[in-house]
Amino acid sequence: KKPMDDWMIHAHETAVAHLSGEDVRKKKEAEVASILKGNDLALFRLGKTIYSKEGYCTTCHQSNGEGLSASGFPPLAGTKWVTGNEDRAIKIVLKGLLGQIDVNGKTYPGQVPMTPFEGLLNDKEVAAVLTYVRNSFGNKASAISPEKVKIVRASVANQTDIYNVSKLLLEHPLE
Repeated sequence: KKPMDDWMIHAHETAVAHLSGEDVRKKKEAEVASILKGNDLALFRLGKTIYSKEGYCTTCHQSNGEGLSASGFPPLAGTKWVTGNEDRAIKIVLKGLLGQIDVNGKTYPGQVPMTPFEGLLNDKEVAAVLTYVRNSFGNKASAISPEKVKIVRASVANQTDIYNVSKLLLEHPLE
């Protein structure tokens, strides 16, 4: 009879369905509109697919890009961390990120690092995910090309550690 926390809702719905001998009902996903065209639109669509994979972006940042504040995962919606400097965004996806971070006026402890996707995604896939994120959740920014990712990947190839927020901001100050 008490209200459920956000993280409980899906588990509760699944439990009730199984106890009733029913399948879990899939909710229809809202269509994300984009003003992108041609190759950029194709990247956007691929990026949505990758973003939505379990264990990838949606797990921490959620399908709506709002993050999970209680767990310390920041939002991707409406922040210069996403819509700002392309190199900074690419480096975050490739190398991961660790440490306290301020996003949209709120401080996140950054105790759980963002996964480095350098070994999991190729240049086109990194470009696709970033193009999707930079043009979803109310964000509007340029698409990222696979060629740009290739250049940034080469520039950080010898870096073996996860980026910490202060080092990244020295290289690319927040706008």
